[in-house]
Amino acid sequence: MKYRDYYEVLGVDKKASDVDIKKAYRKLAKKYHPDLHPDDKDAADKFSEISEAYEVLSDPKKRKKYDRFGKNANFTGGQNFDPSDFGFDFGNFGGGSYTYTSGSDSGFSDFFDSLFGGFGKSTYNRGSSRKFTNVSGRNFNAKKKSTLDARIEITINEALNGTKKNVAIKHKDTTSNVEIKVPAGIKNNNKIKVDGSKYGINAYILAKVIIKDEENRRLDGIDIIQEEKITPWKAYFGTKIKVNTLDGSLMVNIPEKINSGQKIRLKGYGYKDRKGNKGDLLLEVIIDNPKELSEEAVKLYQQLEEIGE
Repeated sequence: MKYRDYYEVLGVDKKASDVDIKKAYRKLAKKYHPDLHPDDKDAADKFSEISEAYEVLSDPKKRKKYDRFGKNANFTGGQNFDPSDFGFDFGNFGGGSYTYTSGSDSGFSDFFDSLFGGFGKSTYNRGSSRKFTNVSGRNFNAKKKSTLDARIEITINEALNGTKKNVAIKHKDTTSNVEIKVPAGIKNNNKIKVDGSKYGINAYILAKVIIKDEENRRLDGIDIIQEEKITPWKAYFGTKIKVNTLDGSLMVNIPEKINSGQKIRLKGYGYKDRKGNKGDLLLEVIIDNPKELSEEAVKLYQQLEEIGE
């Protein structure tokens, strides 16, 4: 898929006013309108591209979202890219979850549907009293596909590195096995949109990704909270422990007289998201009394109890 520079399509500057954008659109739409070029595929495709650009740049919300994506991704018009490499972080630009699908029922390009979810289009029939389907086969008034919800659970490491999961989707009287590609760095509760047509399903599959808590580790945004157990005497006198992180192991100093539940923050040892932002690792100290003690240790505990009284 290629990145679309809508400003370049309309021949306007990125700081162009609404009036300038509308003026540029009208000029180009008049030039390439299908009524003036019947059975001309190139003209129809050009008109489709112009209308798509205007659909985005004439809508303040879509334009803002598009501008923020372009600024962060730093693409140029026509540059190839894989939308799945951006997971659902597109959604962070608009408060939702980014989803990617190939194939379009909106009448616009895959790029448009990837960024805006294939919905929210107002009208494609500006300045014309009739509906039309261009010669490339895109119906500008096509009905939106239905959506089927799904849920997949992955580990923190799978989320960090990316993975593929198969999920059984029941649609009407059949059940299909659908592969969900999870991009590296996806966030908890993000959603992945897959076009079900390749699996014989006339619907989109919207899979919610759940990053599971582990035995001693859990995600909090892009921070990781990890429990580390130490004995009471080490908690009192302080110690040094080996900690396993997502980036490997390291030795960490535990200060003396630390209490159970206190946290030690290790900067930059957390989770890395799609944009390259990296969280911290928070070690949560858990004072763990041993289940079994030697006779000598029991006597020492008894002496401590007597002193405490």
